[in-house]
Amino acid sequence: MSSHHRALVVGAGGLSSPVLRLLAKSRIGHVTIVDDDLVDESNLHRQTLYTDADIGRSKIERAKAAVLAIRPALSVDTVEGRFVPDTALSLLSEHTMVLEGADNLATKFLVADAAHIARVPAVQAGAVRWAGWAFCAVPGAACLRCLFEDIPSDRIETCAEAGVVGPVVGALGALQAAFAFRLLEGECPQGELWHYDALRGALRKTWVRRRSDCPLCNGEIQDLRVERYTAACAA
Repeated sequence: MSSHHRALVVGAGGLSSPVLRLLAKSRIGHVTIVDDDLVDESNLHRQTLYTDADIGRSKIERAKAAVLAIRPALSVDTVEGRFVPDTALSLLSEHTMVLEGADNLATKFLVADAAHIARVPAVQAGAVRWAGWAFCAVPGAACLRCLFEDIPSDRIETCAEAGVVGPVVGALGALQAAFAFRLLEGECPQGELWHYDALRGALRKTWVRRRSDCPLCNGEIQDLRVERYTAACAA
């Protein structure tokens, strides 16, 4: 795996814990971690990158330390804050892929839109309770809006509110890392959507096709206006 690849990891929680561990064990050259949270005891069951000693400390700083403990020679940058429209494109311009593990839909759609505009592959995932999904969007293929269309106008519970089983995010984070490894090897897993149902012990793959009326694929979304990601989430 080529060391010239640079990965942007948005979120340093449950999904990104296995992602960061596995990226550190690859030959990727650089990782940038974006997060604005502190390590919380209630999240340790799914955020396996951290220990009790990290509680109350900056998540990205502890994530950086954990990754460097695995591979000291890895180049790691941290951005303490949210992934926001004002800086999204400039961040993406410095990376060859983005892996998103945020716990809210606004950030997921922002990552999808920004990655599409910047023509950077985006590996995304989401989980709640016993199930979840992982999806890979590459330039020219189906995007997250082909799958989910837009941020729901009704309020949706986050995994922190509804609860999520630790191994579920672990499995989905591992799937995200597998997507990343395939991208590093030059493969193009376009439109692949993986569904995981831990209660049924089921893992299945489907393909997402580009929607003819997708505003992102059609070029209707060409800028990252804050209102696009905040209006639907104002409640």
